Amino acid sequence: MTWIRKRGWRGLVVLLAALACAGTWAAGQVRSKRDRTEVAKMTEKMRTICVGRYLVDVPEHAQVSLFGEMIAGFTIDTVEETEAAFHARMAARQAEINARGADGSGGGLVAALDLNVPGAVGRSFIYGRSRGYLMAGDRRIDMESVSVEAHARIGGVTFTLAAKGTEEASAREAAALLARLRVRGEDDIPPAAGFCVWRGVFVEPLPEHTNEHIVFHLGLPGHPDVGLALSSIAGGDSDEGLLARVAATHAESSPDVLLRVTKLRAGKRSIHGIDGEEVLERVRELNFTTGYGFMWEAAGVPDDPLRPSLLLNMETGTNPSPGGEPVESSLHQDAVLALWDRISSSIRLRKPDSPPARDATPQAGREMRHAAETIDPGPGAHRP
Repeated sequence: MTWIRKRGWRGLVVLLAALACAGTWAAGQVRSKRDRTEVAKMTEKMRTICVGRYLVDVPEHAQVSLFGEMIAGFTIDTVEETEAAFHARMAARQAEINARGADGSGGGLVAALDLNVPGAVGRSFIYGRSRGYLMAGDRRIDMESVSVEAHARIGGVTFTLAAKGTEEASAREAAALLARLRVRGEDDIPPAAGFCVWRGVFVEPLPEHTNEHIVFHLGLPGHPDVGLALSSIAGGDSDEGLLARVAATHAESSPDVLLRVTKLRAGKRSIHGIDGEEVLERVRELNFTTGYGFMWEAAGVPDDPLRPSLLLNMETGTNPSPGGEPVESSLHQDAVLALWDRISSSIRLRKPDSPPARDATPQAGREMRHAAETIDPGPGAHRP
């Protein structure tokens, strides 16, 4: 083969490679435009969700849920049921606890509490007495704990506060919190300050406490690989910020892992006066799929419920089947960035005069007054 012929073949290879690159680029541009158009249409109409003390705007047709709610050390559960179903469930629950033993032993019932709340019915259980001790030098210190459940039904919704390893006095604390409860619709924005949970809001002034926790999750119809979560945790802050933690993780990663990660954005970012840090990355997986991992974090102030630790996280390319391998992101990078910026930039502290959600009419909840509790000794003494 002559030098000229060889150069001709090499030129053809270069030309084919250039055409392939051009084709890939063109296809990427077409997909980018298509997906950005889809996201623009998706976010054209937004609705506002109350998450703890904060508000966030999401696409109107997004699938949303609140979970992991906690206040003052009590986990919170919500069930929509009829009054008859409530009474039947309470009777079954009391019978179940009774069967565990007398006088609280073996997890049995210690006492039952009626919550006398205008416009509501309530029932609490103290059970599972546990006794022990610890030694402080030569001095023995006796210890005792119980579990507490407080159930209050109002407006067709039952809220349950539960705590384990606590004191009997916690039943009164739970009742005091339930007395500050207002029922709200799923998208209602309460007009008064307080802590939003699923179908309700604990209205200020609340009994003194420092712990509040809630997680909001969002899914998008037609994009099962895309997920977004916003968590709010009051009561503490992180020793290291997001940027420092990500840098430490990368420092410990192998070169082949780092080659598959591209940093799109990283730095400090303030959202509506909330100072935070942001890291946006593209990841090329081992099965040659591409996904995205975006995070924004704001450190909280200890003992200040109005300034909790906030973490917003969005991922694409996640296999909807548990344990499945990563899948190709259903949205192009430009569209993922547009969606992230649209939702993340809406996070803000809810103020008492916050405007209602767009295209929604707020419904004032009914406030529960402080409960007067009557102790009824026991024998021997969800979310849709």
